[in-house]
Formats: sequence, structure tokens, C-alpha cells
Amino acid sequence: MIFAQDCSINAGGNATICGTSYTLQGSVEGSGNSTPTWTLISKPAGAPNPVINGANTYTPNVTGMTSPGNYVFEISQSCTTGTVTSQVTITAPGEVSTFTAGPDITNVSALTGTATLAGVIPPGYTASWTYYSIINYENYGIITTRNATMSNNTTANPSLILTKKANHDTDPAYRAVLRITSINNPNCWYEDDAVVRFIPNPQISIPVMNDFCYQSASNDRYIYLEGTSPVFSTTSPGSSGNPAFGTTVSLNVISQPAGGNISFSSLLEGAIYFNGVNAIGTYIFTVTVTNANGTYTTPQISYTYNGISPKNVDFLDSSYPEQMAVYSSGGSAGAVYCNYVGKTTPINVYFKIDPADPASVITNISNIRTTPPGGAPILTLNGAGTMNRNIVATPPAGGWQVGTYVISINTQNGTCNTTQAYYIHISDGNRSDVSVPNTTTCYPGSGVVTATIPLPEVYKGVVNSSYFQDFNGRYDFTLVSKPAGAANPTYEAGNLRTLTNTSTVISNLDTQGEYIFKIKAVPGPGTDPRFLEKEYECSGAALESTFSIFVSKQINSNAGSDKAVSCNTTVSLAGNDPGVTSTGQWELISKPAGATDPIIVNPSLYNTAVTGLSVFGAYKFSWKVTTGTCTSMDEVVITFNQCTACYKPGAMATTGNPALNTNFGITSLGRAGAGHADNWPMIRKGGWIALESKTKGFVPNRVDFNTSGNPVGIPVANFIEGMLVYDMTNKCMKMYTLKEGDTSMAWHCISTQACPD
Repeated sequence: MIFAQDCSINAGGNATICGTSYTLQGSVEGSGNSTPTWTLISKPAGAPNPVINGANTYTPNVTGMTSPGNYVFEISQSCTTGTVTSQVTITAPGEVSTFTAGPDITNVSALTGTATLAGVIPPGYTASWTYYSIINYENYGIITTRNATMSNNTTANPSLILTKKANHDTDPAYRAVLRITSINNPNCWYEDDAVVRFIPNPQISIPVMNDFCYQSASNDRYIYLEGTSPVFSTTSPGSSGNPAFGTTVSLNVISQPAGGNISFSSLLEGAIYFNGVNAIGTYIFTVTVTNANGTYTTPQISYTYNGISPKNVDFLDSSYPEQMAVYSSGGSAGAVYCNYVGKTTPINVYFKIDPADPASVITNISNIRTTPPGGAPILTLNGAGTMNRNIVATPPAGGWQVGTYVISINTQNGTCNTTQAYYIHISDGNRSDVSVPNTTTCYPGSGVVTATIPLPEVYKGVVNSSYFQDFNGRYDFTLVSKPAGAANPTYEAGNLRTLTNTSTVISNLDTQGEYIFKIKAVPGPGTDPRFLEKEYECSGAALESTFSIFVSKQINSNAGSDKAVSCNTTVSLAGNDPGVTSTGQWELISKPAGATDPIIVNPSLYNTAVTGLSVFGAYKFSWKVTTGTCTSMDEVVITFNQCTACYKPGAMATTGNPALNTNFGITSLGRAGAGHADNWPMIRKGGWIALESKTKGFVPNRVDFNTSGNPVGIPVANFIEGMLVYDMTNKCMKMYTLKEGDTSMAWHCISTQACPD
């Protein structure tokens, strides 16, 4: 920025953008005599010229910044005492039209187990690949990389490699996600994905001898595969074993009981399921799997269906409202107890045999899982041989301790049995409200940003290793409100924000403003929510609350360009306007040795003044713009020089050039005019104006100036060459005259000391 006393200009703060266009932010202080002009000063090597749309406005839109790097633009404007300029640098990430993760890979055998991806990374970007199992995400919403690794994941062509190839222990289909991130702007990133679907090994291994009982309510008839068997799924839409992708499975019946009609149903993560197993007896069959890896038929399988297992016992009874179901897996139940630590009172567990089962079914009970400190309770079964039974759990010495006690309840009828788990949870009463602090994240003005949210303090398994064991809980987020026009935020998968995670990430924040969310502790699918509710009730704590993420747009500061002044100990500072959402602050960084601190008139105003420059030399000031937790700072150096005074006599007479009279003067000594013997002021040669007084000072008229550059209150018709006033608006002495190079008269600051001939 070049400064003249009646006009200064600022190109705005440097900006790092996401995209290929930007609106420049020029501004002017004081009165200029013309419209501004923007020009391109420099660009990245080899880049095409961007287009400045509206180059003669203060805020033109620039398009076509398609190459990564710095684009420098300059704004210039004529003022009454010269031309002022200012420059700004816009850093662009580069276009991404060529970006891709490459085609899906579906023709590689799991036996080979290595697939090389074919991504394309545009110039100016770095690559980062991630990947996850398709079946786990489709079926359970879980992000996991099970049985795969990736090499060279920061290149365009990484390899996805199965850890176990012939005996892959999960369906070998993955989604590989390529994120490219701008080298110049880490908040500017793009994602694309490619599916890697290995052809599964058809040589599944099924135990040759199998005996099972099933509950009548279940239609699932299945056999678990051998531990060394390859595993794939035929049901998940994106799984490698789905028939749509070339793998077929058929069951070949050799023999079956009368009334049986066994057929293949599905393969799902380590188990093979059947239809038509509805008659007790032994089913003999083989299974054939065919795909691009070949055809394989298993050895003969013997599958004996022994009949109906006892149904689950029922723990729910209105007489015992503390008992709840489900705690974790199907058939589980339990209760939460407040203020029970140290108590020696036994706890009763009541349950009923299902009416479809006989009273003769046998109940076996035992302590299982991790025992809380102090040891396991003593278990006593009452009501054997009846439909209503109960377990008396007597605490160990010292009474009940903080933690979760687990009891196994096995119901047996002949060769068939069913096992359930019952959880006695002794709360520590030490929960706090589910809450997280408000968070502010910086937004560069384009692209998207993320916010890392600290989750509530972990207590599951931390209070002690038994505490809330086997319980599946997580934190869910609900969007309450967002800035107008903002996209919906996205959240991590449920398995990445469980009760044992310490933080989570909320993404896709693309608009400046306040996002309000609700956070709530919730149980896993199918689990009774009262387990969590009771746990927090024991502490008088809330399960949910709201919090805000403030996305603050970063305003990059521009302190203006360095400048030099002389004579005047007051100088203007002209930073860029931080706007209404940010604040600015001027500070003195350094000064000449021996100088007193100059005074910044209004440190929080972007266009302010500094007074009290007392020692010649360089004064450095910083202009810091703060937006939430985001800050940006720029510096300007003002060099205070010694006045270069000149005392040159007026134009004197020379041969052929008589001395010019000074024809205008103001005197308080009563001697003006040609009729006076002193012939004053004509006797003073070579001047425009002569002023003299022994006791009175000269005070020019002090007037405001309008935006047209004219004094307020003086008609244009009364302007006379040589008129002199003090401009209250632009803080300078002005004369109405014709400046060299101009074609019409105007008011000009008298700002440069000179000695004209």
C-alpha cells in the first residue's frame, strides 16, 4: 500500500481458498479521484490467466484459478496527491476434474489376495487411502478393516492385501476410499471410492458330524463352519459371495427324515443356514460352491436335528419392576441397584419357566464372566420342579461391591438346553451429566471442516474391569439447528463413539455459523434403555444435553504496505476491515532505540492513527484479526525520517527576466498597497502570498469536504485559484489550483515540502 494523506487503499487480507474462484475484498479510505483498477501481478508457473470480473470495482469476482499456488492481484487508485496501490495473495488448491479413485476391482481371486488400485491425484494434492469391510458396514454399521492391510496408502496406486487368503475369515469385499487434500489448504479435500471385491475361495469346510437343538420360535437352522474355512456371505448386497457377483451355492440331499425338506438358505459370516429342517432326525448331504475360482463339493455332511430346546425363561414380572430385559444378547436380563455398595442384603432373581415347557426342566446356575472386587456371590436356586423359580444371590464378605455380577442360567430338557445370562449391576453413583463442551473450529471460507468432540469420561470397564461388562452402549448425536444453507453434518460409525471411546469427529461442516447438537447416551440395538437410565438416575445425572459447534470464518489480516513519513509525527494505519464477526487489534512490535512508545489512537479500529513518533527510525506495528479461536496477523513498518527543509529564495531578477512581484498579502501592520511607502507586499519578490503580523496568528477557514472532494458550504462558483482552507475530513491543508498534468482545477492537499523555481 502506498499512502498519501488524502487517500489510502487496501486489497484485503490474503486468502487461501477451496475451489477456483474468489471475490476480492478491496477498500478505500479518504477521497480518491477515480475508480479502482485490479490487475494480475503474478500466478503459478504455467497457469492460465484467471479472469477478473469487474476489474474496476472494489470487490470483483475472480474465476479460473485452476492451478495450485499463489495468485497475486493489485488494486490501484488515483488520489489527489498521487496513485496508491495494494496487493493481495490468493492461494488456490487447483482444480480436481481429473480426480478419481479408479474403477472397481472385481476380478481378483482371494487366493491371490492382492489388488492394486488405480487412483488419479491432481497436482497440488496429497493422497490418503482408507478402507473398510463392506459386510460389517452393511449389516451392522461398523467400520472395520478385518483381514486386510493396505500398502503405499499415500500414493495413487496402493495395494489392498488380504491377510488370510485361502482361509479368509470374513467376506473379502472392501470399499477403498481415496481422500485428496490440498497442499495449500488442508480444509479443502475431496473423496471418491472404489470397491475391491475379491472372488471368494469356494472350498468351504463344514464339520462332518453335527448335533443341534433349536428353539421353536427360531427358523434359523445352521451349522458353524470350521475355524480354518474360508468365510463369505451370500446375503449382504455388496458381499463377494452374493450370487449377483458370480458365486452360487447348492445343497445336494443324500437322505433326510420323513417330512424333512432341507435346502440351502444362505452363508453369513462363518455359518451356513438351511431351510426345511423341520423333522427330527439326521440329514445327510453335500454342498457345492461354484465361482470363477472353480467348483468345489464338500465331503458328506451329517446333520442331526435333536428337537426343540427349552424356551428362554422370563425375567419380566410387574411384581419385580427392577428386573429388565434385554441387557446385551438375546435372552439376557438384569437389574441396576443404587446405594448398594457394602450392603449385605441378598438379591433375589425371579424368573418363570415358559408355559410351553414342562415344570420338570432342570435349571443350572453359576457365576460367570469377570467378578467385581471382593469375590462372587453365593447362589441358591429355589423352586426346582415348579414353573416359578428364583435365585438368591448372597454377597461375599464385605457386602456388594461396585461392578457387574453375571449369573449363567441354563435350562435343560433331555438333550436340549438353553443358556441365558443375568446381570446384577451395583452402581458407583458417580456419573455426571452427559455433556460435552462447546467447540469452535476455524473455517477458511471454502471447503469443509471437522470438529473433534471430546466424549464424556469413560467409566465402562474403567471403574473396574467388571463395570457394565458386556453392555453395548454408545453416544448418539442429533442435529438441532444449523446455519442457513449448510449441509447436514456427518458422524462416525456407531462403533467409533461407544461408551469406551474418548472422542469422536463430526464432519461436513461447510458453512460459517453455529451448529447445535444433542448428545445422548443410548444402548445398543434391542437393549432395554432403562439400564442406562437407571445408571444415571443413581447419580442424579442427565442422559442428554445440547452443545454447539461454532464454525468461525477465518479473516486473514492485512496491515497494509510499509511506508515512510517525515516531519509529521502522526501517521495513519490502514488495516483491512475484520467485519462484524471478527475483531482486530493493533500493537506496537518494535521501535527505534530510545524512542518512547507511540500512541495508537484506537487500537481496535482497522483505520486509525499513530501519534508521538519521537525518534527517527523504523516503527513496526502488527494488525491481528481474531475470529473465535482463529487468529491471523500481519505487520507494517513505518519509517520516520528527518524533515528535509529547504530555504530557497523566491524567483529573483536575472538578465532579461525581471523579478515577479508578490501581488497578494495579508498584514496586521497597516502598510499594504501601492500607495504606501513600503510598497508591500509587491516589494517581496517571487511569492504567491505574503503574510505578516507581530501579534496575530494566521487561522485558515476549517471546513468539511464531501465525497466529491469539495468543501462543504462554499459554492463551486466561488472557487478561486489560490484559495486555501483546512480540510477537516482528510486532515490536511488544501489549495484550489491546477496541478501539473491535470486539465482542470481541484482542491489538493499541500503535503510535500518543496522548493519550486
